[in-house]
Amino acid sequence: MGYRIQVDLGNCINCGVCMDVCPVEALDMTRPIRPGVEAGPNGRPLLGMMEYPIQVGECIGCSICIRECPVVVMTLEEVDGPTPLAPRQGRIERPEPSHGWIPLSAVTREALKPRKVSPFDDFGTWTTRSRPEPWQVWTSMVGADVPAPGAPCQAACPAGTDAGRYIGLIGAGRYDDAYAVAAEVNPFPSVCGWICTAPCEAACRRGTLDEPIAIRTLKRFAAEQGTLPKIDPPSIRRSERVAIVGGGPAGMSAAYYLARLGYGVTVLEAMPVPGGMMAIGIPEYRLPREVLREEIDRIVGLGVELRLDAVMGRDFTLNELETQGFQAVFLATGAPKSRRLGVPGDDLRGVIPGTVFLKQVNLGESPRLAGRVVVVGGGSTAMDAARSALRSGADAVTILYRRGFKEMPAQIEEVEAARREGVEIRIGVAIGEVVGVDGRVTGLRVTEQAPTGAVEGGRAVWAAVPGSDAVVAADIILVAIGEEPDPSILPEGAGIETSAWAGIAADPRTLATGRKGVFAGGDVVTGPRTIIDAVAAGRRAAGAIHEYLAGARDGEADILAAVRYRTAPETKLVLKLEPRAREHAALPMVDVATFHATQPGFGAEAAHREAGRCFRCDAVYSCPTVEVLSGRGPGDGPGRAAPPPPIPTPVPHVHVDATPPAGGDR
Repeated sequence: MGYRIQVDLGNCINCGVCMDVCPVEALDMTRPIRPGVEAGPNGRPLLGMMEYPIQVGECIGCSICIRECPVVVMTLEEVDGPTPLAPRQGRIERPEPSHGWIPLSAVTREALKPRKVSPFDDFGTWTTRSRPEPWQVWTSMVGADVPAPGAPCQAACPAGTDAGRYIGLIGAGRYDDAYAVAAEVNPFPSVCGWICTAPCEAACRRGTLDEPIAIRTLKRFAAEQGTLPKIDPPSIRRSERVAIVGGGPAGMSAAYYLARLGYGVTVLEAMPVPGGMMAIGIPEYRLPREVLREEIDRIVGLGVELRLDAVMGRDFTLNELETQGFQAVFLATGAPKSRRLGVPGDDLRGVIPGTVFLKQVNLGESPRLAGRVVVVGGGSTAMDAARSALRSGADAVTILYRRGFKEMPAQIEEVEAARREGVEIRIGVAIGEVVGVDGRVTGLRVTEQAPTGAVEGGRAVWAAVPGSDAVVAADIILVAIGEEPDPSILPEGAGIETSAWAGIAADPRTLATGRKGVFAGGDVVTGPRTIIDAVAAGRRAAGAIHEYLAGARDGEADILAAVRYRTAPETKLVLKLEPRAREHAALPMVDVATFHATQPGFGAEAAHREAGRCFRCDAVYSCPTVEVLSGRGPGDGPGRAAPPPPIPTPVPHVHVDATPPAGGDR
């Protein structure tokens, strides 16, 4: 795998800007092979000229050359197998200065200079930016408010975590700083280091060369090895008070950011413990309780009031919150209702919602199961219910999922952990009926499914296999086919609309509901999503509430200004571009007799090796020095001309120190 830079040679103007701006010097310019506008004796091409760009080294996919091409003739594509590379062209021989007319070749830059200056010479320091329109080519044509390009991992994170920055800090041994960067836009960095679904890893550019960076495990390492700095009191103490209904990731995230802005915040949580599904839906072997407790305590330590066992409609109403002096209310009650199977017999004794069972487990009720347990579903809740059932005494546990392994919403490591612990997973099984005797479950009538070859909505379509009906024996059925909000929390006349599937209707930008001063966000609006999605929704809600109460123009910008952790800009990056295997933490110990955490993290050596694999997409756009220590090209191999000596000038530069084979494929 790799990146290949494509050039429309028919429209290339041969300026060489792409070569000059490449931070890893993956581009060179060919020498002429035919006469051009400047011809030598007998019409032969001048050897000092450049013609068109060619790829001579491993590309990291940063797309700087694409953005800076004046005529927009360059594209980037992913390729299977080794990226074809051309040999480096060598140094251009410059003529001696002379009076009178000088050919363009006399002032053409060398190829792949060890010390690089701005391609715009003395016009100013160069930096690449995302340009809104293709015609906005030079930096001066792009408005100052246009942000610099972001790394794919940061763009993929709903909370916008700057993963590249904290990975670089881990590589430098600055664990406190790394932890602080991971926490600046996410008040639950330790929790996410254990259980985040890691959309950042799916977007990681390193995955095109070999394997994505283990971003989640590195975040956990930073949280375990680092110490967060003390949070300074907010610069403004505000008189307005905000009530937050729901103490899950969205509610507690909103509380954190509102407290950082100086608001008085009260969180009302229906459960006897805070944390929402983090506390009552995820077993301790996947998320140690002390990890969650520390992060909740840090939020409460900002002055947030936490009221537990406080149920809306039973212990308080919206009207009462308003009369108590809360100027804004944020509804973040999640999606606590487990969906029913929706087949005949799903009301028999022994059919239990997976979330109900997990809540009993996590609240210390120690439910005991016996016999054959069947879990219906293929997501994280299904895996958690199955593994918890084994730990709760089940003789055998089977998961039934209607599609294939590739379509399973659960993360692959969860699936593998369940199988290692003895859970049987059957795919391609559709539920037709719950069967029983005397009102109690005895099994499930199922039909085998097979892929049809069609795809809808990006997912393979499966259909029933004729004549494949069978009965799967079961003493207990745990249903884990999805969750949904509970509309019963809203009394009639509340002035808040709900959607067709029972979620609260809120403005997608401001999160405002139809009732003045009441906002809603997270799973109660969107339906079940991930913890990092909920964290992002909580921050958006805090920003929207700040705009409502303080008249701020951009609430999230004010939040980021308050919480941003400053680190010194990097003056040098060291990249290793040769393919290297991803580091993996040791496999968890199989111990179904306990709920204690069994998944090891990284040690220091593994963390440093893994951090060293990062392309640092977050920093190559602006770092003055990028040093490539290894990888495929560019460099001086046998039979090549020596590189030109460094240019003695204290300007941003790129130095390449590599000795790969001469061109060719990997």
